[in-house]
Amino acid sequence: MPDYTGKRVIVVGGGNVAMDCARSAIRCNASEVTVIYRRRQIDMTALPTEIQGAIEEGVELLTLNAPVSIKADENGNVKAFVAQPQIISVYKNGQPSVTQANKETIEIPCEIVLLAIGQDIVSAPFEKYGVNPRRKTFETEPTTRIKGYAKVFAGGDCVFGPATVIKAIAAGKIAALNIDEYLGYHHKYNENIEIPIAKENDRTHYGRVHLTDRSARERKKNFEPIENGMSYDEAMQECNKCLRCDHFGCGVVEGGRV
Repeated sequence: MPDYTGKRVIVVGGGNVAMDCARSAIRCNASEVTVIYRRRQIDMTALPTEIQGAIEEGVELLTLNAPVSIKADENGNVKAFVAQPQIISVYKNGQPSVTQANKETIEIPCEIVLLAIGQDIVSAPFEKYGVNPRRKTFETEPTTRIKGYAKVFAGGDCVFGPATVIKAIAAGKIAALNIDEYLGYHHKYNENIEIPIAKENDRTHYGRVHLTDRSARERKKNFEPIENGMSYDEAMQECNKCLRCDHFGCGVVEGGRV
């Protein structure tokens, strides 16, 4: 566990990972935590609840500032972060772009800089095997087999680019099934599964249970869960709202499902 006691931390980025870094730095006893982002707060890709939670815990958002450089002392240790103020400009791809403001750069004293500016694919070691140079990814057949290789399969970020962990895991499972097929194992699915008859649940229109958070002054002291869990009554109310749409939903209105 890093110890940032008494240290000033800069986090570069505006996504959920940046919020994770900032809020973790607070819990590692940093004296100050500042998030640098080149666009507006409304443009951040982080969930609004993550941004609000970070602010509540004492994180400062320094928006409309683009990274320029990191300054070091005579011993090579970080001493400051330099940023260039930005201004909102013309719309591109549905949102306003930013451009450099006619202002002097700003310098924020700090001892730690954490980068959370996105993901990339380390493809250089595989270029000799035919990586797509434009996207730095492998080109695959529909069977997840890499083009030009009979016994090599691929899935995940190295095929479709940086995405979610869930998507990568699903791609890995598909590749594994195709490898099994290639090795001669043909999958058969059991269609004789008996599904219990569904019971119609309470149709009363309830509001969705709203989970609350622990107090910011308390939660920022440790890495315990931030959200308060549901009470027994809340959990039962949410469970009873399930209408088993496969039996009682739109399919029934349209004549049922086969």
